[in-house]
Amino acid sequence: MPTVTFQIPSEVKKILSKHPEIKWDKVVADTLWNYARKLLLMDKITSKSKLSSQDIDELDKAVKAELLKHYKNA
Repeated sequence: MPTVTFQIPSEVKKILSKHPEIKWDKVVADTLWNYARKLLLMDKITSKSKLSSQDIDELDKAVKAELLKHYKNA
């Protein structure tokens, strides 16, 4: 299995160090795998999309504008 190295804040390291009974590498691997599955699903769903990047940007702005309007009136 490949090795990945990353940095975490000191505060997080202190908390993790207090729980050596937990296999943190497994927690991280499982979390990454779950996220990767979501990305695979997204790729599968969007692979047949005919939307351009500009279409997506316009849709994004329209949705956010409507959400802002909705929550301002709530």
